[in-house]
Amino acid sequence: MRSWTTLALACALACSTAFAAADAAAQQKPEETLKMRQGLFQAVKTQFGPVGAFAQGKGDLPADAAMRAENLAALARILPSAFGKGSEALPGSNTKPEAFTSPDFAKGVEMLGTRATALAAAAKSGNADAIKAAAGEVGKTCKGCHDNFRKE
Repeated sequence: MRSWTTLALACALACSTAFAAADAAAQQKPEETLKMRQGLFQAVKTQFGPVGAFAQGKGDLPADAAMRAENLAALARILPSAFGKGSEALPGSNTKPEAFTSPDFAKGVEMLGTRATALAAAAKSGNADAIKAAAGEVGKTCKGCHDNFRKE
């Protein structure tokens, strides 16, 4: 019985935190939203970079590859809040304005989370070929959005 109570409390806390984060993002100034977006993309790069390098034969598999992939999936869940109204055309933004309204962009962010979760599962298996394949899918997802929604 105690585990159900703990689970219920954890779910309530997670939900309230998610709503608070969404509310805070909605109240941010556009410049703050841009800074958040840039920070999130830097975090995506930091988490995926070593695993992607391994997949391309440019480095060793990080010991924490599964954790990095799980972090990447969590970042994908946060990313939509970094595209708040008013931050579409700020100086210093590398995002094309159409990303803010494109269903393809939204699908890409969702796919990033899905593929990062698959990468985490592959990393936990320890199968190098599966990790490389899953990392390749994450890389394709990132490239798709960069090609279509990132300014030159």
